[in-house]
Amino acid sequence: MNRLSNLFGIASAAAALTAVAPSVSAQENMDVFVCQYMGTPPLPEPLGDREGHAIRIAQVSCLATVGPLSGGVFTNYLIYEMDKANGVLLVGGGVVRKPGGTVVFRLGDGTLAPIVTDGKITGVTGAGRGAYVMAVGTSSALAGKSFTYTSKPAGPGQFEIDVTRD
Repeated sequence: MNRLSNLFGIASAAAALTAVAPSVSAQENMDVFVCQYMGTPPLPEPLGDREGHAIRIAQVSCLATVGPLSGGVFTNYLIYEMDKANGVLLVGGGVVRKPGGTVVFRLGDGTLAPIVTDGKITGVTGAGRGAYVMAVGTSSALAGKSFTYTSKPAGPGQFEIDVTRD
């Protein structure tokens, strides 16, 4: 009876690990960051050549909460060309620092789009592509990998960035 109960316990544990394995491998391919702007949220700076044409410059600080970079802190800069409430990323990038590992990334092909509620802009969403141009230490496996990202509001003064490696 004892052997049967031990065998049942081992089989149950194996089944539980098999059920968890897909989500673990999915997490290895993604990171989630909870972010906030450094200073005040950026306002578009009008360029004066036409109505609604501006640049939006942001500095961001984030904490990695999911994935291999979990526990890491990232600092990021972004410059968008704005056409009224929509933006196209001109340049962006940053560094993720985690004990034992550092990653430098470059962003490209990014966009910003407004979230409109009751006729008012209440937030923005973003999406784009990027690449890890340097990675060392415990993060070295990320070197040269590309990724896609999306961003969305995550509460007062915060937003979330979801990154999925290709």
